[in-house]
Amino acid sequence: MELEEYSDEELLEAGRDAVKREQWKQAASFMSAYVDRWVARKSPAPAGAVATYALCLGHTQELQRGLELAKRSQRSDPRNPNVYWCLAQLYMLARSRKDAIETVERGLRVAPDNFVLLRMRKRLGVRQPPPLPFLDRAHKLNVRLGRLMHKLRGHAA
Repeated sequence: MELEEYSDEELLEAGRDAVKREQWKQAASFMSAYVDRWVARKSPAPAGAVATYALCLGHTQELQRGLELAKRSQRSDPRNPNVYWCLAQLYMLARSRKDAIETVERGLRVAPDNFVLLRMRKRLGVRQPPPLPFLDRAHKLNVRLGRLMHKLRGHAA
């Protein structure tokens, strides 16, 4: 079946399914066709779809273009948690964990109970404040107390 035979909704669904299966080239072709249809109509494509397309580009060796598209999507729809998730994924591909964590946190301010963003924050990890804030984070006491508290929390869970 050729992509022209798909409806807009079918293209979007097929693209998102391919993303879930991490079949990036296939997802990129579906999402590209979907976004191209919006462009041909001279209408802005939905930001969530553009961000998903940007994620596909990031996985298919066009990381910079993907980041640019995802940032543009975030500016056009700052309340869409999917956009933040895609942008954070792209930052991880670019090896910028700090930017990924900041993006997830911004997304959680918009959608505090978004499961995907919460799961990503847990996977990325969040630095805890040092046990003794008046000492430097790298101070021997802070390091030892931090490790001890981490062990104790691990057993309490």
